[in-house]
Amino acid sequence: MDTRLSHEQPRLQLPGENECETFRMRMIAQLYQIECYRREQWQQRGRLLSHNQAAVEWIACYAEDFPDSAAVNLRGGGRS
Repeated sequence: MDTRLSHEQPRLQLPGENECETFRMRMIAQLYQIECYRREQWQQRGRLLSHNQAAVEWIACYAEDFPDSAAVNLRGGGRS
């Protein structure tokens, strides 16, 4: 085992393609969930929300649990 110290400079690690793609897909999934929330509010409660209003409400209520909350909705379950 080589125990000598390395004199190489540490390299800056940028997100790889997979990490960027994962982030991109997560953002798309969140946009989808926000739009579902906006439509749900209109259909079930008669509340017509702008995209921005729906985003603010959805983030406050569901973002902490995302993607767990998305998995339920995508499998056909509703929000409780």
